[in-house]
Amino acid sequence: MYTTETKIENYLMLDIDPSFSAQVVLWISAVEKYINNYTGVKDGFESAVASIKYFDGNGKTEIDIDEFTSITAVEILESNGSSVESTLTEGLDNDYIEFPYNETKKYRLVINPGSTIGTWSYGNKRIKITAIWGADTSVPADIELAATMLLGSIIEKGAKGGKIRSEALGDYSVSFENIDDSAQSLGVKKILDRYKILTL
Repeated sequence: MYTTETKIENYLMLDIDPSFSAQVVLWISAVEKYINNYTGVKDGFESAVASIKYFDGNGKTEIDIDEFTSITAVEILESNGSSVESTLTEGLDNDYIEFPYNETKKYRLVINPGSTIGTWSYGNKRIKITAIWGADTSVPADIELAATMLLGSIIEKGAKGGKIRSEALGDYSVSFENIDDSAQSLGVKKILDRYKILTL
């Protein structure tokens, strides 16, 4: 989670009634989705569990994949997309290297000249990678602050009636448009812009 109820309470300097805890969790989830969508960091800013993803082989020595912090396994699948043809190992004297150097998050794999395979086997769903995907194993402090600020704004508006007329915090509904308005007015977008992935 990018923030917690306790951090939001500390930011607002008030106590949130325990009966609203479940609602706060839902709002935290909505804010996380907003931040991920806005920045383009689709796997989020925090990941501690490895999961499997499949990629198409391009027949070249380099392949760009989703951002990851660590790789557990790289396997080349048979053309049928199910049986494992070969398992690769990372390192200069092994099959491939991770790029960019000196960065926590990486996104490119390059085949070494002495690899057991010459290129990333061409075809659909030929590459199976088990990795911890996302930007980092912990949420960056400024992303945590951005999420806390957005949640603080939502809770304050909900408690006061907000832009959406409501009689109680529990009835206050939140949309991405509300979150976007808050992000603009609070200056949160300037924080998020540092992480925005630009696509051509």
